[in-house]
Amino acid sequence: MWYLVMRRAVKPREEWTVNLDQHLVWMKQQHDAGRILFSGPTPDRKFGIYVIKAGSKQEADQIAASDPYTAAGFCTYDLYEWEVHQIMGAGPFTAAEMRGHR
Repeated sequence: MWYLVMRRAVKPREEWTVNLDQHLVWMKQQHDAGRILFSGPTPDRKFGIYVIKAGSKQEADQIAASDPYTAAGFCTYDLYEWEVHQIMGAGPFTAAEMRGHR
């Protein structure tokens, strides 16, 4: 199952960006392990968004909570279970296909 993470800063940017290297090392480890599909911030840097592949919501929550930004208390996050139906042009694109997809 896929999970969408919306991470938001709860402290001023100057405080949490000092941990950028730790966050990026963690993110690379997650990508290399196949746990995160893609990731990145919004242009205004209000949110960090990433997609986790995990066997359960509890597992996805543990992964998201281990982000150094979150673990240090600089950010909080919302976690959403996500049924990915289409990706890069593949997937059901008609109502009949969607009914058969479930």
